[in-house]
Amino acid sequence: MLLQSTPVRNRLLAHLPPAVFAELRPHLRRVHLQRRQVLQEINAPVGSVYFLECGVALLLARSRGGRQVGIGVVGRLGLVGVPVVLGTMYAPNRCVMEIEGEALQIGCENLSLAMDRHPSIRRHLLRYVQALLVQNSQTALCNVRHELEERLARWLLLAHDRLDHNVIPLTHDLFSMMLGVRRASVTDALAALEAGGALKRHHKAVEIQDRAILEQRVCDCYRIIAAEYRRLLEPL
Repeated sequence: MLLQSTPVRNRLLAHLPPAVFAELRPHLRRVHLQRRQVLQEINAPVGSVYFLECGVALLLARSRGGRQVGIGVVGRLGLVGVPVVLGTMYAPNRCVMEIEGEALQIGCENLSLAMDRHPSIRRHLLRYVQALLVQNSQTALCNVRHELEERLARWLLLAHDRLDHNVIPLTHDLFSMMLGVRRASVTDALAALEAGGALKRHHKAVEIQDRAILEQRVCDCYRIIAAEYRRLLEPL
C-alpha cells in the first residue's frame, strides 16, 4: 500500500524535515510484517529497507553450528537494512520479525539515490547506526558481566520502549535463545521479577505491571542504550 497522508510513526522518518521527507514519500510503501518473517538474512544482499512503524524485530548472530543469539532490538525507533546506509549492501546478521507489525518499505536503490541527493538523510540515518552499535556493544558486555535477571530486564525494557502497550508477546523459548541460556533459567528469572511486582507471566507473553520496578532491577546497560538513542535520534 502506497504511503498516503497518514501520520508517520517511525521516529527516524518523523524527524526528517518535511521537504527532505517529501523526496522519500513517493518510494515508501506501507507493509504488514508477520511474526517470524525474515527481513534480512546473514551474508545475503539486502533487498529492501524497512522503517518499522510498530512491532519488534530481532537482530540475530549465528554460529557455524546454527545456534542463534540476540544482539539487537529494532522497532519504531529505527530501521532494518543498515548495510544500505553504510553502502555495503550485504547483511552481517539475520533479522526476524518477532512481534508482528507494520513498516514503511523502500527499495535499496531508491534510498541510496535519495541519500546521494540529500546527504542530510545519510547523516541522519548514520546517527541511528551509531545508536545501534552502542546497543550491540552494551549487549555483548551485558552478556558476560551481568546477572540473568538484569539481562532479561534489559530485553523487556528495550521491547517495551518500542511498543504501545504493556503486553510483550515473547515466549520463554525465545528469551532462552536471545540470552543464550537454558529455558529453565529464564523461567526462574521471570518468576523472580514477577514476585517483585515488575511483571505478570501469561501464556506466550509477559505483561509489564510496574515499569519503575523493572527499571530498578535492570543493569546500567539499558540506561546507556536508552540515553544514546535519545541523544542521537533528535530531529534535524
